Amino acid sequence: MAKNKKNHDLSELDEFDGIIDEALLKEDNNTDVVAEEAPHEMTLVSCMNHIRLVIDRDGCDPDTISHLANDLALVQERFGISERAAILLADILELSGRNGADENDLAKYLGVTNIQFIENQKYLRELVDRGVIQRGNFRGRRCYRVMPEATRAVEKEDRFTAIPMTGLSADDLFTRFRMVFSDFQGQDDPDRSDRAIERLDTLVRDNQQLEFCRKALSTPLYTEHTVNIETERRIFYYLCHRLVSYGDASVDLDRLMEFTDYFEDDRRMKRHISNGSTVLQRAGLICFGNNDGFSDNTTLALTDEVRNEFFHEVELAPEEQIHHKDLVSATTIKPKELFYNHVENEQIARLGELIEPEHFKAVQERLEKVGMRRGFNALFYGGPGTGKTACAYELARRTGRDLFIVDVSKLRSKWVGDSEKSIKAVFNIYRKLCRTAPQAPILLFNEADAIFARRFENVDSSVDQMNNTIQNIILQEMEDLEGLLIATTNMANNLDPAFERRFIFKIEFKLPEADSRARIWKSMITNLSEQDAAVLADKYNFAGGNIENIARKSMVDYVLSGEEPTLASLQSYCEEEMLSKNRQTAKIGF
Repeated sequence: MAKNKKNHDLSELDEFDGIIDEALLKEDNNTDVVAEEAPHEMTLVSCMNHIRLVIDRDGCDPDTISHLANDLALVQERFGISERAAILLADILELSGRNGADENDLAKYLGVTNIQFIENQKYLRELVDRGVIQRGNFRGRRCYRVMPEATRAVEKEDRFTAIPMTGLSADDLFTRFRMVFSDFQGQDDPDRSDRAIERLDTLVRDNQQLEFCRKALSTPLYTEHTVNIETERRIFYYLCHRLVSYGDASVDLDRLMEFTDYFEDDRRMKRHISNGSTVLQRAGLICFGNNDGFSDNTTLALTDEVRNEFFHEVELAPEEQIHHKDLVSATTIKPKELFYNHVENEQIARLGELIEPEHFKAVQERLEKVGMRRGFNALFYGGPGTGKTACAYELARRTGRDLFIVDVSKLRSKWVGDSEKSIKAVFNIYRKLCRTAPQAPILLFNEADAIFARRFENVDSSVDQMNNTIQNIILQEMEDLEGLLIATTNMANNLDPAFERRFIFKIEFKLPEADSRARIWKSMITNLSEQDAAVLADKYNFAGGNIENIARKSMVDYVLSGEEPTLASLQSYCEEEMLSKNRQTAKIGF
């Protein structure tokens, strides 16, 4: 009986507990109903939050959807999407603040299996195509995030307007780049780098009608899979964006380190860059910037190959025109009457006509169409004082082209490698001048004998090796030249044959003939009679430079004594100049 009584007591206790549990469950259910049916503000934020909470708790059955009809209607109307897409959007918005929502997350949210979730793929595509979300990869998993424009629409209670992401023009593409980098810099969370590269990669992959995108996708940035490859892509696209949008030729290295992943060591990335071991550098996509012609390892820039090949479809922002100490403005060159023999005059006139702005570009375009080089290299050779340098200056003045003068003596350095860097810097500066100046300047190698001389065949010293390296660099740069190079030399016989072949114009400046010499005398000393000028021209076989020396001496004497030069005094100056000239011709070498 005791056992039976105990069992009876236990049975009564169990029944009592059941009643209590039922009451508590009923109270909970009533609380839920009150919570669900409690009115909330009909804003996008509150509606999407309500949708997410209810679906996450109750699943996606017809009764739940019916209960959320008003909330869903507002989201559908504001985003222009279907009902099921609105349900998915609420969860993706919630998880976008973390690592994004993958399909497993969304299946759990809806209360379905991953197999059943396949039916919802079309709604994800709807959201992607509408521009509300973007698809990407995060640490090996495919996930979805809400686009910043959609988040802003929720925040500001605006109707969402999709920004086109496909079928873009080159200008529109870089407008999207500006938006990506603006959003990147406006965020302060560890996942911003991943979101930025997802959007950039999507833009590039979805706009392969553009040459820029096709070329970018063909680089090792998309075929190699190093640890830092996404950081390198961000850096590359940022450099492209700064060049197109703002004309920035280079960007500070520390600024670019903002694009490293939060777990990535900036110092490690800097070390790879300083060693030249990044994919960007090995593929020839970026290089160090330059400062006054010398490599600056505190900045990075796109290489000239990228600048010349990737941006045909977009107008680059104008770069700030550089001002270099060796750049002579065409507007500062004073007119000078020059006298040459008939043959030289014809050749100079032909070259001058070619480099006139209205002709030069057209000629370059026609040459390019038939696969020929666009640049022009001209050699002015002849004895000292025959007017080679003066001719280059006068051509620059007449055609409105600045002169970028190379100081050959400063190109050589006692430090191994510095001379090579200096000559590369010369051509880098010249390329920038060609891009920024209204007319391509003239690159003038004055008295270029030292670096255009024959190369050494049997190299026995580091100096000889350096000379050969410099010459090889110049030969290649002359091959790739886009503008106009003029080299002057007194010793054409010493030129390396490889240089000779690269000069399309070769003008020999001979000593002026008697009638030309007479005109030079008359132009230099204006009060000289025609007869005296003819006497001096017949008796002294001078170059224009020698005659100018004599004219200057006579002017000095006139200032000191107040006496006009006579034929006799001029002849005495000529005899002195003859001695000087003889000493010059006795020199050997440069």
